[in-house]
Amino acid sequence: MNKDILRLYLIASSSSFKNPLKDLETAFKAGVTCFQLREKGADIKTGQELLDFALDVKALCSRYNTAFIINDDVLLAEAADADGIHIGQDDMNPDMLPEYFNNKIIGLSVGNLTELKSSSLSRVAYLGIGPVFSTLSKEDAGEAIGTEGLRKLVNHTKLPTAAIGGITEENYKRCLDSGADGICVISAITGADNIEQTVTALLQ
Repeated sequence: MNKDILRLYLIASSSSFKNPLKDLETAFKAGVTCFQLREKGADIKTGQELLDFALDVKALCSRYNTAFIINDDVLLAEAADADGIHIGQDDMNPDMLPEYFNNKIIGLSVGNLTELKSSSLSRVAYLGIGPVFSTLSKEDAGEAIGTEGLRKLVNHTKLPTAAIGGITEENYKRCLDSGADGICVISAITGADNIEQTVTALLQ
């Protein structure tokens, strides 16, 4: 996997934006390198409505050369022909993913050395490490590990890494300086007054 895909990794649901397809296109056009559809929380889509939305997002990602990842939904990832899937520690073991994903991007969340050492990584393409800073975007994110915790995990793996958790324009460079190949953001972009300006700033 090309680690540059992780440089600016946006995670959002269909309800994260006022005008989701329009706002996502703005973000992709401005330079977001990877997008994860994480359809969890309030006002989420299901069934055919979710698949239709995922297919629209896939088309946008293809247009702007943005990698398209589905969070923890094997059937949706297959149906939408996503570029990959991201799973957490409490989701399925990466080894249990169908053969369909052998040529796809498989991402795994890790928050500490114990999780890293106990995870099966033979099929994993990259690690999402965090939460680095305190975050309100994900209720079960766990305790912040700080940039020292991030650096420690980065130094214990040869896999590409993306920092996640409470990352903003003010602190993102600390994650890159700690060795992460990229940053995952949610509210920094979904809550931005000017999406294009924010994306540009996070790519500096």
